[in-house]
Amino acid sequence: MAANPLTSWWGKNRKAVVIAVVAIFVLYLFAHGSGSAKTSEKDMPSRYESKGRVLLVHAKRNSKKAVPLVLVLPDNNTKTKVFETDSGASKLADRKNFALVYPEPVAGEWQVDSAGSDAQYLMDIVTYMSEDWTAIDPKRVYIWGLGEGARLALALACANPTKFAAVGVVGQFDPDPGPNCQDQVPIDRERQASWDDDLSGNLWSFSQSKSR
Repeated sequence: MAANPLTSWWGKNRKAVVIAVVAIFVLYLFAHGSGSAKTSEKDMPSRYESKGRVLLVHAKRNSKKAVPLVLVLPDNNTKTKVFETDSGASKLADRKNFALVYPEPVAGEWQVDSAGSDAQYLMDIVTYMSEDWTAIDPKRVYIWGLGEGARLALALACANPTKFAAVGVVGQFDPDPGPNCQDQVPIDRERQASWDDDLSGNLWSFSQSKSR
């Protein structure tokens, strides 16, 4: 009876096949973001002034090494989860290894006031992420915003230049919103009406080297 050619081939090439399968599996995990962070909806804990406020967090828990933190503020009346998907910022955070938060305005409207309740909420988020979530590099905290979210991001960063290393202002404004604190906090103004993967990449390219 003739030998099965497949049995003979397997006997000669088994080791090579196993190595190839393992290599393909490793490449698959790398391409699909093995170990990527999950986006979670959280409420601010009761010990914070902004207790009960909702936020979306996209960051791994308890990183051994301190990572940058980015707050991304959607425009008024924008569904935050839709904004997360459209912006591509979470995928970028996975690739570039930074913690990401999408704050949510009350009833869909931001209060653009550097001393108001929304400003306190955003400052609480920075503390919450560093004390309750993971190790955050305090010298690399960035804030980006779209539309009214951009106005608040700029107002807050300019009022707290020692807290934020860079601010991203996105929107087609006329005139550009103030204040202008470029000499204290680097400002990237992206004059686009919408937010996509490329714009997130531009903001990160601008921000990543900034440190306070």
